[in-house]
Formats: sequence, structure tokens, C-alpha cells
Amino acid sequence: MNGHIRKRVMPKTGAIRYYPVIVVEGKRHQLGGFGLKKDAQASLRKAQREIAEGTYGIKPKADISLGEFYQGWIESKARSTKASTLADYRRTFKHHILPVLGDKDLRHISADDIQGWVNGLAATHLSPASVGKTYRYLRTCINNALDKDRIDRSPCRGVILPRVERVEYQLLTTSEVTSLLEVAEEPERTLFALLAYSGLRLGEGLGLKWKDIDFEKRCIRVERTWGEFGWTTPKTTSSRRAVPLSPTLAVMLKDYQTARGATSPDNVVFSHDGTRPLDPGNVRREFYKALEAADLKHVSLHSLRHFFASVMLASGCSIKFLQHSLGHASATMTLNVYSHLIPESAGEAVLRFDELISNEVVQLKAIAGVGNRD
Repeated sequence: MNGHIRKRVMPKTGAIRYYPVIVVEGKRHQLGGFGLKKDAQASLRKAQREIAEGTYGIKPKADISLGEFYQGWIESKARSTKASTLADYRRTFKHHILPVLGDKDLRHISADDIQGWVNGLAATHLSPASVGKTYRYLRTCINNALDKDRIDRSPCRGVILPRVERVEYQLLTTSEVTSLLEVAEEPERTLFALLAYSGLRLGEGLGLKWKDIDFEKRCIRVERTWGEFGWTTPKTTSSRRAVPLSPTLAVMLKDYQTARGATSPDNVVFSHDGTRPLDPGNVRREFYKALEAADLKHVSLHSLRHFFASVMLASGCSIKFLQHSLGHASATMTLNVYSHLIPESAGEAVLRFDELISNEVVQLKAIAGVGNRD
């Protein structure tokens, strides 16, 4: 390594100064002056080490806390994220991430810090699924800091998350859904029927216009959603889809349309004025009132979607068809949620398997018998 220390006697005072000098790519770099030779040697060794590591001449990264980096990150995120998702990011960081990690230097957050934070979340009222989502939000922010060279290594490595147990959804039976519809009032009554008999999400149902319901082709086209932040596009690309319209649901929608009077194709289906959809919060309150009036167990409004899935599977629907109907991004996602509802027993499968192979075995024996001469 090209480097040396130049000794110089100061002409006026006679004091001795030591100047470490290093050569990088043919150019000489003087590293300052020192009164003690050992300090000059230490400076020279440091420069030689940085050259070997490829970091010589690179300015150290400025100190920045996670909270400071988050502010710039979330502002850029706002330009590419749906309003509802962005709001969830902000809530999650405000309540669960920044209070613990916000003041820490971004470069000094360690894997132990992240694991301790996760363990702390798991010890609170947050469910394992919510802990996992909160961790993923933080990891997305940290990965962006890594991409921007704010940090050299992500601390989100080897972190152990709490195990997410499969949730057994509380479902209404077919007769209970009928009882619910008997006591519900319009326009929520037909909306509840739509959710239970088509599997649409609440926001998708509220976003329907009459032009989206094709009575001739027996399908419902999901093109937009309505929620807390107004009109939005469907949740994912796969959520924009055509859902089969059953004859029973078609009759109910036709009766509802007739009762509402003349309707324009651009009128909102579930609305008091044909323009603005019903308020999601009010719809949920009406749902809970109907459950109480029908003396039914307490379930979530979203359980109507699970009801649709369970009845479809019990009727022999394939996972692939159910995936499309529900608007899931993949069949794996559908299986993860509903595999326990598939009406399949190992015994029946083995019998069908045995029936298939037995014919082949008989044929093999017959062939073997032809060639076997005593």
C-alpha cells in the first residue's frame, strides 16, 4: 500500500509535526498534520483500511431517524397507493411503529431491536395476523431505505413472527340467511342477499350501478368500489371481474329494481338518491339490527362472503372457479382460506383412486396371462 509519514520541523517554533500521506490512483493525499507520530500512524492505517474496503473518500451517511425517513417515504407512497391503504399505513405507523422505533437512528436499528419490538406487539392486544401486517409495513419502509443507500444492511432479517392460527369463521346456515332477509328492510335487504349469493365484498356491492348487472348474460361486473374514501378502483387486478348471477338472485334484483321505479343504467343500485351509495357504517349497523331481530348469532357482515364460498364448495365448485368468483389473486390464497371447507374425505378419495387403478391392474393381469404358457 503506497503511504508514508512525512516529518517536518516548524521553522518558527521548532515543533515537530507528522503528516501522513497516501497515494490513491496515482494521486497524493495528505491526511492532515499531527503533533504525535502515533496519531499520524493511526490516521494512515485508517485510510489504508478504507482503501482496501473500497470506502475511502465516501462521505459517511448523514444521521436520520426512522421517523424522519418515514415522513419522506410516506409522502412518496401517497402518489402510488390507494387512499384506504395509505390511511392504514399512517395509522399503523402512528400507533404501533413510531412510538417505539421512530426516534432511533435508522443506521443503528438492529435485528434485536426489531425482534424486541415484535415481541412487544405480540404481548399486547394485537392478533398475530395484525402483528405480521405491522411488521410487513415496517419492512417495506426499511427496504426503501436500503434501496436508497441510507443503510447498508436491513435489520429485518431472521425476525420470528408469532404463529397465525387458522381462523374458523362463524357462518350462518342457509336457513339463517333466509331468516335474516325476512326481517331486514330495503335497501339493505337486497344488498345482504347480493353479498350472500354472489360473494361480493361490501365495497364492491355498494359500488354497483345498474349497468353492471347483466340480466341477459347472468353476470355482475365488478368495476369500482365505494368506501370510506369515496369511489376507488377494485382492490386488485383480479378483483375486477364478472361474477355469475344465480337465477334466484336475479329475480330478487329484478323485483328490487321494479320497486325502486324507473332507473337509469348509471344509477347506483344501493342508494337513497341513485347517486351516492349507502354509507358502509350504516349498512353494518342495519346488519347487526337484523341479526338481533332474527335472533341469530353475532357474525360479521363479511361472513356473508364466507357463506357464499362455503355453499359453493359444498355444491362441488372447483377452487379455481371460486378464486375467480371471489376475486382472489391466486388459487393458493383461496385454498389457504377455505381448504378446510372442501367436502372431501380421504376414504372417498382412496376408493375413487382404487376404482381407477383396479381396471388397469386387471388389464395388466390379462396381458400377463396371455404370455404365460404352462
